[in-house]
Amino acid sequence: MLVVGEAITAFMRYPGETELFFHGPFPSGAPVIFASAAARLGVRVELAAGVGADPFGVQLYDRLIRHGVSTNLVTVDPSRPTAATFVTYNQDGSRDFVFYVEGTAAQSAEPAVLERISGVPDWLHISGSALAFGGHTAETVWLAVERARERGTPISLDPNVRKEVLHGDFQDRFDVLLEHAAVVFASQGELETLGVAESVITARGAVLVRKNGADGADVTTSSGSTHVDAPVVSEVDPDGAGDVFAAGYVAATLLGHIPEVAARIGCVVAAESVQVRGPLESEVCNLSTYVGR
Repeated sequence: MLVVGEAITAFMRYPGETELFFHGPFPSGAPVIFASAAARLGVRVELAAGVGADPFGVQLYDRLIRHGVSTNLVTVDPSRPTAATFVTYNQDGSRDFVFYVEGTAAQSAEPAVLERISGVPDWLHISGSALAFGGHTAETVWLAVERARERGTPISLDPNVRKEVLHGDFQDRFDVLLEHAAVVFASQGELETLGVAESVITARGAVLVRKNGADGADVTTSSGSTHVDAPVVSEVDPDGAGDVFAAGYVAATLLGHIPEVAARIGCVVAAESVQVRGPLESEVCNLSTYVGR
């Protein structure tokens, strides 16, 4: 499997914390979270991303290796810092993000890194944020998409963008992704905010998976919709749970499980991830552990 996108160091401030204090640093970035979870589930994952030659970059790089993600396509940029985000959790459950990505190593993964892929990927996962953040990494995302389309490689897409960034070239590329993705993962209200009709996705045979957090997930195909419940757990930090869910879903799909079963596995893996602080800190393990749960 190939994953392309941004690597980011995250700092968190949780509900009720009034001081300007943030926990971290936590290795993060939607593509990194997805790649880490998929690799720990037993999928062979190559990640094309960029980190700085700084302590945050070292932490990210080492964590990827520890979790079994191939770093053959990871760019270590000595001239740019590792990207960062500061996440503040509000009492009502919402979150405020401050991103420092422009001019960082998150934009440094050049298209040429794809020449180092070992073999032909059997799946490509893309987060819309990887296109939105721009730089060389966005161009690498697009080249990976073009190659996947040429080869008939399945693509999964997590939109993960705001409507305000959908303009010009980005809008065109986003539309192409929506037209060709075999699976689209959407958070609550995301498609509506983006102005995308559900039928546009399902009518061509793709699977739409709506991620509803603690309320589970809804899987919709041209044949109808099925709801999957999530395990009831004590939530500590939901950051990255949607990416972990998507990794569980895709890993199960690659092993031949039907969408409903894949979503159920995704819910179980995501439920584990929200019980600890940090998106890569849960004890995700081989997929066989979750089959049948």
